[in-house]
Amino acid sequence: MSDQSNSRKTIVLTGASRGIGHATVKRFSSAGWRVITCSRHPISEHCPWEAGPEDHVEIDLGDPIGRRDGINEIKKRLGGGPLHALVNNAAISPKGEDGVRLNTQNTREEDWKKVFEVNFFAPILLARGLRDELALAKGAVVNVTSIAGSRVHPFAGSAYATSKAALASLTREMAADFGPDGIRVNSIAPGEIDTAILSPGTEDLVANIPMRRLGQPEEVAKTIYYLCTEMSDYVTGAEIHINGGQHV
Repeated sequence: MSDQSNSRKTIVLTGASRGIGHATVKRFSSAGWRVITCSRHPISEHCPWEAGPEDHVEIDLGDPIGRRDGINEIKKRLGGGPLHALVNNAAISPKGEDGVRLNTQNTREEDWKKVFEVNFFAPILLARGLRDELALAKGAVVNVTSIAGSRVHPFAGSAYATSKAALASLTREMAADFGPDGIRVNSIAPGEIDTAILSPGTEDLVANIPMRRLGQPEEVAKTIYYLCTEMSDYVTGAEIHINGGQHV
């Protein structure tokens, strides 16, 4: 894949409205890509990026029927053309009263199921539903996991953490299964990223990060971009840690 090709490249991105997703929209848009965003809500009239409603698809990733309808709508928007990248960034992490962390003992069964519908099942079902379009482009899938998937986190709940661990394993399985079609599948595992949804107390973790600072959404977006372009043509089944060394 070359960014200088005559045809405009297309990316489908979930969870685009803030933080890492918003930074990813800006990164790909600035490189001339068409960005199709997905969320449960219609696009705001104060849309922070240029594409606007014509490239936004309403899809409830936690609802099997809504997910199916959303995939059909994305395919309609693509019109049988190639899809160069799918970035599964959307995720949910329920909290208890006053934002308390939910652990294995106090997370409701229905919350476990909802978290896995959005964080785990949506990525594979989107990729399967858009497989033909991805194969046309010999495209890339990037799943956004988390540092919470490999260690107990003080803020991320148990349902979120285990869904992200499962997504990391799923990435390897997908890489093996989608590879023969020329589709690469990788994941990124962000650590503490400076966004508007940081949990209170996150600043206290900085002392334990070797780089002594939070990451920036733009730094994560650059890694996603790398995994979706020709710079990573022979990289698949990998998980890249973006955490300033917090995992070491």
